[in-house]
Amino acid sequence: MFIKANEAVATRGSTLILPTVSIGNVPQLGIDLLINTLQLSRIGIIDDSALLPVSGISAFDHIPSRPVPLEVYQSSDAKWTLIQQRSPPLPKHHRLFAKSMLEFIKAGEFDRVVLLTSSDAALRTDALIDGPQIRSISINCDDRILVDKLQALSLTDFGQRRGVAIGDDMNSKESSLAGVLKQLHASGIARPLLDMCQGADIPVLALVSLVNEGDNIADAIMLANAVNAALGIATDIDQWRPPQSWQWLMPDNVPSELF
Repeated sequence: MFIKANEAVATRGSTLILPTVSIGNVPQLGIDLLINTLQLSRIGIIDDSALLPVSGISAFDHIPSRPVPLEVYQSSDAKWTLIQQRSPPLPKHHRLFAKSMLEFIKAGEFDRVVLLTSSDAALRTDALIDGPQIRSISINCDDRILVDKLQALSLTDFGQRRGVAIGDDMNSKESSLAGVLKQLHASGIARPLLDMCQGADIPVLALVSLVNEGDNIADAIMLANAVNAALGIATDIDQWRPPQSWQWLMPDNVPSELF
């Protein structure tokens, strides 16, 4: 259930960018960079029983509120709506949570949906070893300008036939998507959510970061750069501003008072 901060909150016509809780937490870290650098406002939360509870100190420099499992942020012009997810779904609740997110997407009447996810680089197919390590999956997408921009940025397709977005060939789109999704590993709800969006005829662009578990700050910066370049969110960013919560990313920096 989407709980708005006030009655003036609106998402219709906005571009939704949401992460998965996946390997390296790269999508969440990328969302952190976008929210903190662009100084987005928290416009509400999503209350979902499929997620583990979470609590902590304020994550962002400009927002005093404490984090909850699922938060919704927006730019001042309402053009960009971002979700930050702080905890994973409970065991055996991934499809249930994906269904909840599908309903949120439908109700929000978004102009465009962009999913940020990551996949285990150790399980890549041979075809994915060479070339860019951020790939794209385009579903039900007829935005040729965006597709051309992805190609110009070398955000090449993730397992599809080159130049053919899933949804172009109606007779084979389901089997094509199934083959692509099988190549996603440790990607959270990416598989079920993309499958559900395909079935609901919802256009989605997914950016997939192929990573290994470890210090994934560089991967997060690369993903933030990719989504910013692909969508043209902000052209005047010289450097991303990590939020204050990043000082505790690595175990050596965690305050001993927590234990």
